[in-house]
Amino acid sequence: MGLGWVGLDFRGLLPSLFEEAVLNLFSKNMSTAIENFQLVLDSHRWVPLPVVGFPANIVGEESQEDVTPPSHLMEHPPLAVFVNGVSAAMNELRPCAPLRLKHVLAQELVKGLRAVSDSLLRYNATRMLRENESGLFLSLCRAFIEVAFPHCATCFGRCYPGGAALIMEAKNLYEGVGRLLTISSSRELPKPINNGVEKKVSENGDQPVIEDGINSVEEAEASNPEDKEQTSPTLQNDEKVQ
Repeated sequence: MGLGWVGLDFRGLLPSLFEEAVLNLFSKNMSTAIENFQLVLDSHRWVPLPVVGFPANIVGEESQEDVTPPSHLMEHPPLAVFVNGVSAAMNELRPCAPLRLKHVLAQELVKGLRAVSDSLLRYNATRMLRENESGLFLSLCRAFIEVAFPHCATCFGRCYPGGAALIMEAKNLYEGVGRLLTISSSRELPKPINNGVEKKVSENGDQPVIEDGINSVEEAEASNPEDKEQTSPTLQNDEKVQ
């Protein structure tokens, strides 16, 4: 304040310096999260991991302020590493989040999420996976859309009011992964099984056999008139003999 009295108030220069430092720090943390995700994804072995469960948190003031990563992500180490990196970036941003950088930082987060989506598509196009490995990879892709993406949006919303909506509006960034899941699910649809009771007609033209035995009864009834016709002449002969 003393310098301001003599026309040397430099407080107006400080916001831009803080904003530049915050932006550089956040961008660096996001780049680290993406690099770690890529490293873990490239070296990841697709084997099923045990399901890890934790007791549900009680909804209260602490749970509303603190955002804990979903335990489901522990089944997918590449996503867990990425979300941990995003959480670290948010923890450093939260104490000093310049309001003027709200949209700029939102774009940085969206860019990081898009990088993960593109990396998953590239991995699917360049790697040959077995059937069981492909199932685990698709499960990771589904967890990215349904768990990791909303969680990152929620974390950003804790730093900026309305920040979660800015991230959720960028759902088009994972359209490619969504199409991959749709195509894979359509390929895995089971073939329809014919549970009908009719069997195919044999080559000699006989009637189809039905498992419940209805036709067999009808055939038995149809054969009775022939038996009656065969016995009727004998009865007439007996009457003549008498």
